[in-house]
Amino acid sequence: MTVKAHIIYLCNHKSVSMKKIFLLSISVIVIQACTNNSNKGAKRMALEKKVDSLNAFVQKMKPGLGELMTNIQLHHEKLWFSGTNLNWKLADFEIGEIQETVEQAKQIEADRPETKDLVMLEAPLKTVSEAIENKDVEKFKLGYANLTSTCNSCHQLNHFEFNVIKTPTAPPVTDQEFEAKVNSEGSLK
Repeated sequence: MTVKAHIIYLCNHKSVSMKKIFLLSISVIVIQACTNNSNKGAKRMALEKKVDSLNAFVQKMKPGLGELMTNIQLHHEKLWFSGTNLNWKLADFEIGEIQETVEQAKQIEADRPETKDLVMLEAPLKTVSEAIENKDVEKFKLGYANLTSTCNSCHQLNHFEFNVIKTPTAPPVTDQEFEAKVNSEGSLK
C-alpha cells in the first residue's frame, strides 16, 4: 500500500484522530522533501562532475602561448607581403588577425607574466593600421619595422631573447597571392 493510499485509509476510519492524520501527512511531506533534495543533490553532483570534465577538456585543448605567438608570427609575415605589394585589403585583414590573437593571448594565458607586456604592441599596431588605412607604403614599412622591433623588445624583456623576429625575405606560404589586384583601368582594387 502506498503512503497516499495509507493516509486515505486512515482518514476513512473514525478511530484515527485528526492529529495522527496531520502528523502522518507532515511526515510524508518531510520524507518527500528529503527524497527530492537527495535527488537534487545527486543531480548537482553529476552536473559538477560534468563541468569539471569539460574544464579539464578545455585546458587540454586551449592553445598555449607558443602556439598563439606562432600564429601572430605567420600573420606578421603575411602582413609584410600584403602591405609591400599594396594589397591593402589583405594587409588590413592580417593586422586584424594579429590584434585578435594578441587579445586571445591576454585572455587565454592571463596567468602568464609575459601577457602583461603585450600592451606594448598597441602603439605599433595602431601605426601600421593607420598606414594601411591611408594606403601609405612608406609609413607602412616604418611602422612594420617598429612593430618587429617591439616584438623583439618584448621577447628580450621576457627572457626569450633567443627568439628574434625579422622582416621576412620569402612569403610564409606559396599558395597565396599577395599582390594587389588591378582593375581594367589600371588602378588597384
